[in-house]
Amino acid sequence: MPSASDTPPLRRSIRIQLRIPVLISGTLADGKRFLKEVHVLSVSKFGARIKADVKLSVGAEVRVETKQKAGATFRVVWVGLEGTPRAGEIGLEYVKMSNLLGISFPQ
Repeated sequence: MPSASDTPPLRRSIRIQLRIPVLISGTLADGKRFLKEVHVLSVSKFGARIKADVKLSVGAEVRVETKQKAGATFRVVWVGLEGTPRAGEIGLEYVKMSNLLGISFPQ
């Protein structure tokens, strides 16, 4: 099973750097539900990197919604380690392929 890491997994598609506010929701490890506004830092065909002050674990599923109410479910694939440049960053992968932000990626 994957674990928290300061190094994102190998890239399968190009990344587009941006900064877009979105809402994420889900359930924390302690069973508490959360809803938080965070920022997407980059997107790819397969997922996104967000900046969030939410303690998520690798394997957790979260719902991401745009201000326009478009939404998709993602799985946490990596978490930036505290005390490193990636602290507070979270790598997400689509559970079911989607194009949440409407960006076209090459095949």
